[in-house]
Amino acid sequence: MTPLARFGSALALVLLLTSALAGCGDDGEDRATVTSEVVEAPGAYGIVPYSRRVTTVDLTVGGTGGVTGQARDAEGAPRPKARVTLTLVAASAGAASAEEPSAVDAATTTSRRGWYGFANVPAGRWRVRCRNGDGTWTAKVVQIQAGAVATRHFTEGLMNLFFLHHSTGAGIVFEGDVRGCIQTYNQQHGTSYTFWDHGYNGDGLTDPDGNNTGTNYDIPNDNTDPDGLAYLWSGTGSDAVQCRNRILSNHEVIAFKSCFPASAIPDAGTLSQYKAWYLAMRDFFDTRTDRVFVVMSTPPLHRRSTNSTEAKNARRFADWLKSDAYLSGHPNVVCFDLFDVLAKADDGSATANMLRYEYEGSHSNGDSHPNTLANQTVGPVFAQALIDAARSH
Repeated sequence: MTPLARFGSALALVLLLTSALAGCGDDGEDRATVTSEVVEAPGAYGIVPYSRRVTTVDLTVGGTGGVTGQARDAEGAPRPKARVTLTLVAASAGAASAEEPSAVDAATTTSRRGWYGFANVPAGRWRVRCRNGDGTWTAKVVQIQAGAVATRHFTEGLMNLFFLHHSTGAGIVFEGDVRGCIQTYNQQHGTSYTFWDHGYNGDGLTDPDGNNTGTNYDIPNDNTDPDGLAYLWSGTGSDAVQCRNRILSNHEVIAFKSCFPASAIPDAGTLSQYKAWYLAMRDFFDTRTDRVFVVMSTPPLHRRSTNSTEAKNARRFADWLKSDAYLSGHPNVVCFDLFDVLAKADDGSATANMLRYEYEGSHSNGDSHPNTLANQTVGPVFAQALIDAARSH
């Protein structure tokens, strides 16, 4: 196989399976009974593509590994004849693009049971893409280890989850273990959800394995306050257009929030302005029904940093975001009410609608960042909300 791969033949090869391949694969096919298979044209770097599951038996070149997996539809059934490509990832590469790949080092199609594989892949970081039934692409990054075969499954549907945030969001992601919650869900349900998040521009984009990609989306003015979000999603400036196009190209379920200073809503006029900004965003979301947008209410302020009027208006804004007045007729827009999870009930008390006492990082100053208990409470709920948003589309 390897000499042929080096020649880069453009012809498909028909290879006979030997008894060394005997045994039942995870795809339910007895490999010993499959007498022949069509292998795509050998790829660059000596990579050998297969329309079946690959194991370490298929690795014939030292210092190489492989990747294999199954393509499934939204109901979990195998997807035969799905196109799968493999591309070397540059060290500076960012998110795994869901657009059609422009450069491909190897390609194959899935078997009748939805399996694909690439053998003799040089160790390193690679991007695997699978073409969905609607013509879009789902992409994943895999680290190939010498002598091992990695697994990357693809489930059709919205699988790429993204969260744009600042410091409070970072606490939810890391202390709340959002990635761990999503990985546990995948293991329990056989799904392939991936979670990406983006903090301040200086922090940039973090991949599904929790690694900083070294890139960022250059959020205009690093502003995620309501006015900044309105500009990002509905502004006509080139910086806003370029930024949102990058997010939309790379992600499918997109959650975003402002930080707690935005909960200082002093009067009805400010509340009306917030609503106007979010209505402008919703108008744009209506043009992208191929994506799901998760609008998040603002986290509440510490009792030492706000007053009853601001806190009540923050509650009113949160209630409006999750109401039929905002959501009805817009099925690709959902609300995660972060304010309600973190705030004391609207019970008429002096600290109603403010950060709950047990969630305060300090009881002696007005720092409104939620504490570890709050983040550990929110993280699993938020992770499930993202998955539910994807499933509802």
